Amino acid sequence: MQIMFVAVIIIAFLAFVIYKINNRFATKELITLIAVIIVTILVVVSMMRNQEEKVPLLFKQKYEQERNVVIEKLSFERLNNRNVSSKTNFIYNFDYIIKKDGKEFLCKAKNIKIKKIEDEYVFENFHNLKENCIEK
Repeated sequence: MQIMFVAVIIIAFLAFVIYKINNRFATKELITLIAVIIVTILVVVSMMRNQEEKVPLLFKQKYEQERNVVIEKLSFERLNNRNVSSKTNFIYNFDYIIKKDGKEFLCKAKNIKIKKIEDEYVFENFHNLKENCIEK
């Protein structure tokens, strides 16, 4: 939210500067402003998407390293995003499909707690992970 607010202020300031320099706001200036708006929106959306998908990819890597089982497909739901917005504490539910001994299993892991310490993510309850797996 703060990023969008800052972006709107910067875009308004940029439009004001363009108007003051040229004393008009013609087609060329309008195209420039629209290009800046589009680039800003793309950058913000890209940053948010990368941040949102980072933790689930780390779960997938850790699961594959610890269990020596490949996760073929993964979906996730961030639980604490509904109540408390936190930049350091995350709680996720994961649904994933694994292939083990030539069979496919649908597994669910609930309430996985992840703590961010500077640039590192620590899985607090990964070793006592309670997962429910059923054969697909």
